[in-house]
Amino acid sequence: MNTLDPTLLKDFKNGETQAIEDFYFLFKKPVLRFILSMVKDPLESEAIFHEVFLKILRKRCELESEDRIRAYIFTITKNEVIDYFKSLKRDRERLENYFITRMHESSPEMIDAEENILNRLEGALHTLPFQRKKVLELSYYQDKSYQEIAEELGISKNTVKNHLIKARVNLRDRLS
Repeated sequence: MNTLDPTLLKDFKNGETQAIEDFYFLFKKPVLRFILSMVKDPLESEAIFHEVFLKILRKRCELESEDRIRAYIFTITKNEVIDYFKSLKRDRERLENYFITRMHESSPEMIDAEENILNRLEGALHTLPFQRKKVLELSYYQDKSYQEIAEELGISKNTVKNHLIKARVNLRDRLS
């Protein structure tokens, strides 16, 4: 890692744009390497690095000597990685609990009822006019905005909105 110039530190603490950018690139490679050695995922490592840098940026006025800055940065980094792993563990436990609960709650009757609803929904979807069905699929299955759907199908945003409203009404009527 290159040495930290005292002028760079002073300018960084003062919030000068070029100094912030230089500071970012000075620490990016070694900190990313440190994170990647623990996380083993380049995208997650990059996200963690950005969180670390934002914390440093927010507390830049409190930074002192060059040696303390390096220790401070790597301590923040280590803590962010620990938080990342804790978060993964919590997410995994929540997911496991959800599936365990779901398995215990799912009786054969409930499974049959859900399957029946899905079959009725599929049948109701097939009764929709082509354009309405296409708008519904783009909105719900591909998560596209009204504007994106309108551009793709060559219709107005208002027409997209009307198709979705009519499709929901039609489906609600057929499923009730």
